[in-house]
Amino acid sequence: MILEQADGSKKMVSIPKKATTVILLRERKSEGFEVFLLKRHEKSSFMGGNYVYPGGRVDPDDGTLEICSLCKGISTGQAHQTFGGSIPHEESLALWIAGIRELFEESGVLLAYDQKGNLFQPKNSVERERFLDYRGLLQKGKLTLCQLAQQERLLLALDQIHYYAHWITPEARSERFDTRFFLARHPVGQEASHDKKETTAGLWLTPQKAIVENLEGEVVLSPPTLKTLEDLSRFKSIDDLFNSLKKTDIRPILPILTKISSDPLLVFPWDPEYDIFQKGEIPSPINHGRPSQPGDNTTRLLMKENRWFPYCRT
Repeated sequence: MILEQADGSKKMVSIPKKATTVILLRERKSEGFEVFLLKRHEKSSFMGGNYVYPGGRVDPDDGTLEICSLCKGISTGQAHQTFGGSIPHEESLALWIAGIRELFEESGVLLAYDQKGNLFQPKNSVERERFLDYRGLLQKGKLTLCQLAQQERLLLALDQIHYYAHWITPEARSERFDTRFFLARHPVGQEASHDKKETTAGLWLTPQKAIVENLEGEVVLSPPTLKTLEDLSRFKSIDDLFNSLKKTDIRPILPILTKISSDPLLVFPWDPEYDIFQKGEIPSPINHGRPSQPGDNTTRLLMKENRWFPYCRT
């Protein structure tokens, strides 16, 4: 796609692919909550080596009438309204279904209802192994989520994931995604794990701990993961977080990717100089800042030592 800039020049911009990410949450025994993070394989073309949430592209099968008939909790009309009518009806529900599918493929957690209306949980080790096999077949394209639900007489629990954020990869990137972020509680009786293929590690961390470990180089976070963790760190419990969603106006976040003295800089839309960067201009001075602390409303991220640091103007 070719875009015309303010100065009349033109630039090529790749069209972002629709994607869904699910932030899996669990209460801590003491206080607060943790999120589940997956480390992408070092050879991944997109964010290789970074810790991210389970997620991926929306597939054509995610929006078929057959799979939609096996869903519970959210109707096509409700999904359409949740996104402010910005997405066609036939595509809206597919984003929710993709979230359920990607969560199962990447973390092994399946959000579904059984015939009695209870959230699915394996009854024994034999059933647990069977669903582990389903996960592998789904990843290889030898099974669809629709077939799994039909075989096990399950309904996809769309009301167990809650719309939280909307991120779009910067235009400067050749591989781009238009991603809807959802929140979900970790279901009882299931265990989240990495797939040992696309992801090489999985861990539970509080948002605050994840931010600190990124600063220390122990856990390398992708920009959307780092920023959403910063947002999540403000809440004391999952209930507090979910209650806040009722008051939130979710708008798309399209960061601008530029550089400071050869170091990549990511500027968010709420930065006071976002419009200047958008025009291709670089404010001066811009290289004076400080690493932010958990809870700060970071407006920029700076890449140093192959990881992103929250960067606040002073």
